[in-house]
Amino acid sequence: MIIHELSQIGYVVSLEGTKIRINLLEGHKGQLAAHRSGINSVSQPGDLIGFESGRFLIVARVTDMSFVEPEKAHASNFGTMNVSDTPLRQLISYAIGYIKFDEDEWKFVSENWMLPTLGSKALPLDKKLLNTVYGLSKKENEASLCLGRDSRTGLVDIRANINSLLSRHLAVLGSTGYGKSNFNALIARQIVEKYPKSRIVIFDVNGEYAQAFEGLSDIKQTILGAGTNVPSNGELFNKRHCEYHKIPYQALGWSGLIKLLRPSDKTQLPALRNSLSVLSRVFKDIHSNMICAQNGQAWFELVDDCRPNGQAELGAWLELLRSGQIAHCSFWPPFRAIGNLVAEFGGVAADKNSTITKRDPFSYGNVLPLIKLIQQLNEDSRFKEVINTDGGQTINQASIWQQPMEDEVDYIFGKNNKSEPDWRVHIINLKGLADDLSPMVLGSLLEMYSEVLFKRGQDGNYPTLLLLEEAHQYLRDPYAEDVHQLKAYERLAKEGRKFCCSLLVSTQRPSELSSTVLAMCSNWISLRLTNERDLTTLRYAMENGNEHILSEISGLPRGDAVGFGSAFNLPVRFTIDKAVPGPSSSDANFASIWANITTE
Repeated sequence: MIIHELSQIGYVVSLEGTKIRINLLEGHKGQLAAHRSGINSVSQPGDLIGFESGRFLIVARVTDMSFVEPEKAHASNFGTMNVSDTPLRQLISYAIGYIKFDEDEWKFVSENWMLPTLGSKALPLDKKLLNTVYGLSKKENEASLCLGRDSRTGLVDIRANINSLLSRHLAVLGSTGYGKSNFNALIARQIVEKYPKSRIVIFDVNGEYAQAFEGLSDIKQTILGAGTNVPSNGELFNKRHCEYHKIPYQALGWSGLIKLLRPSDKTQLPALRNSLSVLSRVFKDIHSNMICAQNGQAWFELVDDCRPNGQAELGAWLELLRSGQIAHCSFWPPFRAIGNLVAEFGGVAADKNSTITKRDPFSYGNVLPLIKLIQQLNEDSRFKEVINTDGGQTINQASIWQQPMEDEVDYIFGKNNKSEPDWRVHIINLKGLADDLSPMVLGSLLEMYSEVLFKRGQDGNYPTLLLLEEAHQYLRDPYAEDVHQLKAYERLAKEGRKFCCSLLVSTQRPSELSSTVLAMCSNWISLRLTNERDLTTLRYAMENGNEHILSEISGLPRGDAVGFGSAFNLPVRFTIDKAVPGPSSSDANFASIWANITTE
């Protein structure tokens, strides 16, 4: 064992259950311990200390310290002070595991059942031992990412095996301005630089990530909205390079549109289902009227109100639509055609005095809120900025709803595993998306992705990391107000890893996220959090957490984090490395800017 190289700093005086009490030798003053690799603290809450135990070195975490009056002299004659008159410095610690020699390397085993004996030597941990505790095996280290350095000693690189870190989802938490975006950019760029065939999709809510990937190849940036494309022309990626793109409304899919429009179950949902089932059989004429036609000879105008025109023929035409006797059109109609169909299907009622159907004001009133929502979205410039509501795209007769959804998934999230990746990182720049539309639009995007993902099967998907920045804006708790599009997220969190999909959920408000998604995260990186609700959420999520770790989280300085979960041997506090280049998320320098303002 290598412990002979370490100097004794104390000895075990009592074992109280799992609590280990240590008396420090007075010559060290209870503060610092020297070893061949330097000097480090041994008596601060959170410090690690070792105990000699035969073939093993037991490792414990210090939780408390105090002065106690000596009842007798030290067992050692170390030092020259009058120990009978000097208070003893005493530490309390709890075992967290042990170090053993296995297969030609030192290994740390995270178990708390092994305890030292009374009188065991207390030893500091040098760099080699700290690397064993915090580090990885040789095999795991080959596929690892460097997250930062141990913030207590600065001696040890904190690394995580990429499979352990990402295979079961990662949550990155922290108040605004404390370094979440820097951490996300740091690990994303490491992945890209290390793995030439990686695939990362970033939901960039604030438009800040493009800068972090400058100088790399196979980086794609899409800005949701309308604008002029700036191609790379074979150059390495620059944050100016971008493509503008609007999502065709039909690509949201059958279920995505239902979730987007949120119909009531009893009256609105049946009308909406009927409408979507026949939407491809409606077209817009030269006067912008919504028309359904039979063999190009007879035609009927669909309206979105309750006018009396054409009531005698309405029921017959709706039956022709439902029965599939009206042919599919060549091109998709505008988004507002859904409102026309909802009005017709939802507003008809049988006339008591005849066999015909007519538009009934009462029935129409039941579906009117849904029609108004469709009209509102169609007229909302913010919605139309990111969603193409004009229609006009070619309809694939063999796969009417599935094909546009698969095409959009291929564009945004990447193709299946049979296709070579044409990019390594796809930044979806959402700076033009209004906050109140985020739950609808982003939820619908993940809805379509999950549907295609699960349809491809476990063997049909390419390993993909979804980096969901500012997730609290759209990934909300199912019991909170104004909740939309939750099932897609939750299913991705529950089953996505089986289908080669990993989530990196980044947020400043974990208490506002879906509890199901948080529960599925097996790894956590927490920067500073001070809100009590957020800390309570984290307390329930921490597998091996305790109040001491939570107290550390609430007092972390900028750039420090606590990592815990399946990718870490034990909860570890570390200083995050600076991403170079980093995201464009620095704080505004108010004083400098304001001081240079000139008035004319």
